[in-house]
Amino acid sequence: MKWFKKHSAEDERIVNLKNKIYKEVYILIMIICSISVIIKSFALHPTESVWLELLIMLSGSIYFGIRSVALGIYSDEVEVHDQRNKMSFSKRTALWGLAIGIILALYFGIRSAVLFGNDNSSTEIKYFFMVFFVSLILYIPLFVGVNLVIHHGANRVSQKMSQNDQLDS
Repeated sequence: MKWFKKHSAEDERIVNLKNKIYKEVYILIMIICSISVIIKSFALHPTESVWLELLIMLSGSIYFGIRSVALGIYSDEVEVHDQRNKMSFSKRTALWGLAIGIILALYFGIRSAVLFGNDNSSTEIKYFFMVFFVSLILYIPLFVGVNLVIHHGANRVSQKMSQNDQLDS
């Protein structure tokens, strides 16, 4: 962020390498926060708070999404992706929603079996399958739908921003 610096010419190679490092740092922070959430929810006391980790993960993702849409980059990225890949970006978004729903259902199923199974394998299996299937029913439609709605809305807004940007030039 160059709020207080004068605008000077920079080497494009250095700027690209810095951006690559920032991307790697972002991914590392997301991995660390995810591991922290998993460890806190399984190994530590059930009332241990994970709100800070979730806030860090969500705020970074939301900020990136809003900025890429506002700059008109999102629609360009979708267009390039659709030209280069067999699977459309919309289908990929729906599949990511499906994967997130399944992973979340597995997580909740395993967590409920571990925490509430009382070291009885039949109870653990029963709890796992009950929570897993109910979570599948709830979370797959939710995440697929939300991902598709956000994708189409963001793509539409990004296209408008990109057109406005071209008209201003």
